[in-house]
Amino acid sequence: MHIRMAFGAAVIAVLLTTTPATAQPAQTATAPTVTATGTGQTRVTPKNRHSNASIAAAVDAARKASIAGALKEAHEYAQDYAKAVGLRLGSVISVSDAQTNGFFYGPGPVGIGPFGPGQYCGTIQQVVGRPVNGHKPRFNKVHRCIVPRFAYTTLTVMYSAG
Repeated sequence: MHIRMAFGAAVIAVLLTTTPATAQPAQTATAPTVTATGTGQTRVTPKNRHSNASIAAAVDAARKASIAGALKEAHEYAQDYAKAVGLRLGSVISVSDAQTNGFFYGPGPVGIGPFGPGQYCGTIQQVVGRPVNGHKPRFNKVHRCIVPRFAYTTLTVMYSAG
């Protein structure tokens, strides 16, 4: 037992005193950049509010339409930031999406609906009447489709600056 503890302590001591064999890149001067994040939103308007396929298509179309608004807002913020520090905004270096939502339930191009990924229609239990003391409430199963009001896109854009 004491041999195992001594061996374990020796291994831990060796691990703590050794350094990884990875090389760190040399720090070099880089060109200035400005990064800004913008969010766009578009109202979801399905052709059929009782069809999952129609709602999913409308959410996807609204998300795609909100991209332009997110880019515009990010550009406006970047111009303000660059001006504040005495730089001129250059061209776009990179764009990334902050995976916030397809809409309010979760990330992805279609979004995670209230009934699962891409599912906006499903069965829920609804209370029937008022619960009476000492008795369990009664429930009915009903089919519902939940349409999100808006689809959102959040983008982070990096610009060159000079």
